[in-house]
Amino acid sequence: MKSNGQIRLNGGSPYSIKAIRRAVFRFCVYGAILVFGEVAFYTITKVGREIPLLQVIFEYQWCVDDRLHLSAIWDTPISVLYGQASLWMFFVYAAICLFGIEPVYKKIHRRNIFLRGLTYMCIVLVMECITGWILFFITGYRIWYYSGTLSIFTFTSLAIAPMWFVVGLMSENFIHLVAKLNLTKDRLAAQASQAEKGSNSNLADNPE
Repeated sequence: MKSNGQIRLNGGSPYSIKAIRRAVFRFCVYGAILVFGEVAFYTITKVGREIPLLQVIFEYQWCVDDRLHLSAIWDTPISVLYGQASLWMFFVYAAICLFGIEPVYKKIHRRNIFLRGLTYMCIVLVMECITGWILFFITGYRIWYYSGTLSIFTFTSLAIAPMWFVVGLMSENFIHLVAKLNLTKDRLAAQASQAEKGSNSNLADNPE
């Protein structure tokens, strides 16, 4: 999976068709998985707030623009497992993973786990804030926002920082899996190419 200390995610040049195709695949998977994660986020948060000691991690006030009338989701019973997400979040999460966490992971994957988690946490906080403002200018709505004393520039908050610390470290598992898959595919392709060359060579040496 590793070559000279680097994580293998792309094939050949970063601008080759193979590399772009792999990047698009990762972008789609990151977005899909994390949109699912946001839907589950509501139930996870409500459960977390019921657990002594751990409840401090879930005290962030994560809200949606009041004009959308979507805040009632927080009042639904835990047992119904209801959640919600804007399709804009597909692009937000995918961009954070592909252009934020992934490139940094390739450089720091050998470092201390606390340093890695802290780095990912900072990346997510910054990109969350930037993309929140971008969507606000595009749509005129706050697709999400944070209230409370720890909120930063409306669209991010130090209160949710521990959550992003954990999510960042969890994202390493998928990056690792994709890198391993790409290496396996490259090896199989190389073996098939060698086998084809060997077959052609035999045919040339033994013409009918």
